[in-house]
Amino acid sequence: MVMAASPSPNVEDVITQGNPTDNELLAFYRSEIRFESEVVNGRLQALLGSQSFLVIAYATAMTGSTTRWGDRMVLLVPPLFSLLGFMLALMALPGIRAGYAAIGKWEEKQRALHHRYPHLIEFTLAASDDETRDMMRRGQRGALFAHQAPFVFLIAWTVFCLIPFYLYWG
Repeated sequence: MVMAASPSPNVEDVITQGNPTDNELLAFYRSEIRFESEVVNGRLQALLGSQSFLVIAYATAMTGSTTRWGDRMVLLVPPLFSLLGFMLALMALPGIRAGYAAIGKWEEKQRALHHRYPHLIEFTLAASDDETRDMMRRGQRGALFAHQAPFVFLIAWTVFCLIPFYLYWG
């Protein structure tokens, strides 16, 4: 199930109220991070859903050779699904990277706010620089799947494209 990302507060609404407090800025930065995370998750869910559909279609096409169409149809349909899967994975890559770049910028603004206003440290899980680095490392490891999934699909679809030809002439 794909959930729509909740809209983030308008920057003008936060700033035109006068000088935003440090707590309002922190809340705004976190809402932007949450919004961008939801966008990335939506893109990743769309990629995984499309890829799972194409894998099922590919497998069905590989097992569905009939005498009416002949075995040569296996050389046409599965490679077409492979090409489509390859293109979808290739198109998803920039969107996922852009989302994580935006998240990184908002997190950097949040860290700068924490350094500028030390009393905000109590509103974060990382009270020290070491804990901040540790959280960043864990976050990067957690995002590894989202960053690498398109590459895994690109490799898999390249192999899937070659399989029918290998089976036909091999």
